[in-house]
Amino acid sequence: MTLTSRGLFATDCEVSAARWVQRKLGDCHHERRVLAIASKLFDLTRPHLGLGMAECRMLRLAALTHDVGRCISEKDHPEEGAKLILATTAMDLSPFDRRALAFLACHHRGGVPTPMKELHLRPLDPRRPLRMVLALLRVADALDSRVVASPQLLMSINGRKLAVRCFVEDEHYRDARRVYRRRKKFELLETYLGDSIEVSVERAQRMAMAG
Repeated sequence: MTLTSRGLFATDCEVSAARWVQRKLGDCHHERRVLAIASKLFDLTRPHLGLGMAECRMLRLAALTHDVGRCISEKDHPEEGAKLILATTAMDLSPFDRRALAFLACHHRGGVPTPMKELHLRPLDPRRPLRMVLALLRVADALDSRVVASPQLLMSINGRKLAVRCFVEDEHYRDARRVYRRRKKFELLETYLGDSIEVSVERAQRMAMAG
């Protein structure tokens, strides 16, 4: 991913989103990492998913804003985040973009809604590309954690099979295996890729050999 003069942020709206989340949560380290992971996932899967730059923009904004509801409730933060996104004036968003971001925040965790049962979207909103964006967001969020040390990642795709290698220090290895190999948040992207996602957790000293 190419870094811009703003670091990870490519647009003024992303800068505004990051500042808003920073004010609400106190920091946005997790969100920045999710943004980087999501951008890499987008590049790897774009030939198979057929997404365009509009979806890339939405994914990047969702990475920054998906957890903002934690300022109100840890348990209910997806729903609370959606409400905050719908109400805020901090970001210059079209009505559709605002609904789409609320949908992504609301469903980034928990069960995936069945088509036409998605919250915050209107009947004529384009669901399939947004559900693909949601699939990428859920995987990116699953590959970083607020409670376990963030891994160094190597991601590759062979055909339609995505492989993710997570490298962590020895003291974090056991917890990382428990957290980063959870399957639930990978299932939606597996559906769109038509193949399983392979996730391994390895000790950091192996990364030099892997690279």
